[in-house]
Amino acid sequence: MKKLAIATVALIGLGYLATAGSAALAQTASNPCQGITIKDPAEYNAYTNAISQSTPQAKAQAIQAFLQQYPNSVVKVDLLRTLMGIDQSISPEATLDAARQLNAADPTDLRALFVIVYLEHQQANGNVAKLDEAAADARKGLSAPKGQCMSEADYEKVKDAVTPSFYSAIGADDFAGKDYQGAVMAYTKELQSYQNPEQTTAMPAPVDTYYLGQSYLNENPRDLKNAIWFLVRAADFYPQAKSQIDSAAQYWYKKYHCAVTDATCINGNPPPGFSDIEQLASAPANAFPPAAYNPTPAPPPPSPADLAHQAIVNTAGCTGVTPAPPPAAPANSAAATPEPAPAAAPPAPASFPATCTNALKQTLGLSDEEFILANGDEQDQQLIWGIMNGVTAQVPGIVVSASSDGTSVQLAVSEDAQHSNTADFTINMKPVLKEKEIPAAGAKVTYIATFDSYTQKPLMIIMKDGAPPTPTRRTAAHHPVRHHQQ
Repeated sequence: MKKLAIATVALIGLGYLATAGSAALAQTASNPCQGITIKDPAEYNAYTNAISQSTPQAKAQAIQAFLQQYPNSVVKVDLLRTLMGIDQSISPEATLDAARQLNAADPTDLRALFVIVYLEHQQANGNVAKLDEAAADARKGLSAPKGQCMSEADYEKVKDAVTPSFYSAIGADDFAGKDYQGAVMAYTKELQSYQNPEQTTAMPAPVDTYYLGQSYLNENPRDLKNAIWFLVRAADFYPQAKSQIDSAAQYWYKKYHCAVTDATCINGNPPPGFSDIEQLASAPANAFPPAAYNPTPAPPPPSPADLAHQAIVNTAGCTGVTPAPPPAAPANSAAATPEPAPAAAPPAPASFPATCTNALKQTLGLSDEEFILANGDEQDQQLIWGIMNGVTAQVPGIVVSASSDGTSVQLAVSEDAQHSNTADFTINMKPVLKEKEIPAAGAKVTYIATFDSYTQKPLMIIMKDGAPPTPTRRTAAHHPVRHHQQ
């Protein structure tokens, strides 16, 4: 994201003031009102001297000197417009200062507000406070009335030219402040405000098209269908970042469109159907998704309970040993049942056939067993706990905490638990650890202990008779982990 922002500044630069903003800044040195007369001869001579200087720097200095000497001159606004145009050739800072002076003298001047917003937005470089300032000025620009000395036709022409920049600044501010719904609205209005959709193919519109896609990705819930469209569209017209954006677009398209079991789709480069979207998005007039854009969403992935069950029934001798879990209740359904209170599962009943339990002992790793305990239906949990309960095993993990008296250590064993620094195993020690043996949080350790009990929500596997591993201690075999999770 930061790299894209930096590239944006380099691509647009102040040259934008002479291209996309040219209509907005035209005639800045002219006075649209007629009949203004300087009556004081000394003031008139100073005015003539200021505007007759031959170089931009000399003219800018002379105008500033005139305005300091005659702060209430009838030609103040006219000269500030001239100064703003001159300072574009001197520096962005000088241009911004002149625009602010002009805005203070004439709050209705859309050209001045355009320059202020554009330069504040550019110079913010992601700083939220500065973006807040640019967005506030952009809102002033959107609501600015027609000036007294401007015709209705000129007002509409200038307004059409500057409105996209105003919405761009508001969108950037909302995005930086993580108001992604606001960013979607602002960037959408920006693209809609171009008089010709084909204008959205030229900078800076493709950059903001990218951020519109990112805003859809960051909404809660995220809108992948719209996100994919605007990322693909941005990649088509943002050649400096095409590879990066295209890679992101394909990634999210696969998430949206590819079934978790469809290896052809997941491994496709590009995946099936993606080229059709690229072709649609490359049409200059398609700033927004046309009716033909309708990618098919993938079927919902299996629930964790289904994955846990499949790990069992796909093991030799275990087909039909436990029933399939009931279908998950729809999201936000009133029929959804509350989660049961944590409770230790009873031992597995003796009805599970030995061919199944022996095969599970040989094929499942500790991470598989833990996943089934955490997510499986009750009978699947019972089956797995039946092959774990009372078994002594080596358990490696990262210390989350250890009791000061050396009686227990809590470990993060699974990958998820380690990433979230959450304990999923409690090792009750026997004998009690000596003070020098008590591990510090974050230490990588391995203990030998015996599975004793567990609770499912949140998962905590409790082991007894914990001790540091010794070369002579016989332990239960644990086989390589097979990942059932997606």
